[in-house]
Amino acid sequence: MAEITTRQNGAEVIWCDTALLPEIDPNLFDPAWLAQTGRLTGTSTGRNTAWFLRHAGRDMVLRHYWRGGMVGRIIKDRFLREPVEASRAMREFTLLDWMHSQGLPVPRPVAARYSPAWPFYRADLLMERIPGTRPLADLLAESALPVTDWMRIGAVIARMHGCGVNHSDLNCRNILLDHDGQIWLIDFDKCDRRPQGRWTQDNLNRLERSLLKEKDKVPDLRWTDPDWGALLEGYRAGATPDGGQAPT
Repeated sequence: MAEITTRQNGAEVIWCDTALLPEIDPNLFDPAWLAQTGRLTGTSTGRNTAWFLRHAGRDMVLRHYWRGGMVGRIIKDRFLREPVEASRAMREFTLLDWMHSQGLPVPRPVAARYSPAWPFYRADLLMERIPGTRPLADLLAESALPVTDWMRIGAVIARMHGCGVNHSDLNCRNILLDHDGQIWLIDFDKCDRRPQGRWTQDNLNRLERSLLKEKDKVPDLRWTDPDWGALLEGYRAGATPDGGQAPT
């Protein structure tokens, strides 16, 4: 588990894993400062922007938390104030840190920031960048995946579920593959740990819907019913009858 230190920067609270970043500069959460100092190495413009940076010899990703839905059109990035440990960034930091300690393929959290402005707060998360990865959706737009990859995706989801992690937004853009074909899971905002239940099937249903939606947008998407069958086969092989993780 992370060696977390807490730093106060005015009203802000910053958590940092000192094993990864012995000193945390609050400016690391500022994309403009990152660009001005040459630390910014790129951006990713999906539903929300993520910034790639290099600092202290480490490649990282900065994500700012935004509101969704109708409320997000009015209050873009402010959340009703709550205890620091219950805030969006700190909850995701804690979950990712625990998942990483269990050997699950997720990005390792580096630092999180809670910035209060009564009666609201804003939040940011710094994570280690996983090199050479691409979203499943982007890969399928170019070529079909082998059956073995679909089975391994299913097995990784089963491992996550076996650890009791509910990924409430499991979709084909939150599953990454790297150059070596390793599967990674990302974006655990508003996710949690819970006892086994119907939610595991809900996660799978959400993933299937995201693939169907992607195929509507990209008719040539290389995804078929047999591919989904292979994913489910890998999922069943990676899970025990009671929904726990299969022995390795």
